[in-house]
Amino acid sequence: MAISRRIFIQRSLYSGTFFLGAGLFSQTWAAWPSAAFDETEYLPALKGLIGDQELLDGHVSLQAPEIAENGATVPVKVSTDLENVEWISILGDKNPRPWISRFYFHGKSKPFVSTRIKLRESSHVVAIVKADGKLYSTKSAVKVTAGGCV
Repeated sequence: MAISRRIFIQRSLYSGTFFLGAGLFSQTWAAWPSAAFDETEYLPALKGLIGDQELLDGHVSLQAPEIAENGATVPVKVSTDLENVEWISILGDKNPRPWISRFYFHGKSKPFVSTRIKLRESSHVVAIVKADGKLYSTKSAVKVTAGGCV
């Protein structure tokens, strides 16, 4: 059975796209800090996330409600005045999996995150910002009246 030129080009493009995508995903997954994601305690998760680097205070603004009626949807906003921000991570120190999320930034993008997180119980929400190879953090206490994590 002869394959037309059009079908040959289409299949070549599909396979090339597949192999290119597979190569990009393997690089992305290689940098994923799975040690932090798999932890069930706050301090080991924090260590898996930042290693032995020191956390500096200041330059990070975290807005979270003092009282959250429903732990399943707690609004959180994180911003910073730092430049060259690589990522922002959010942790909940009493969650079953403390590391909640990480947001990556590129170049001149504005380092601002607005999201909703789940909290199991009343705890601290911790925001960590990596900029110019240094880590900055702040935390805010949130009282939860109805838990959101099992």
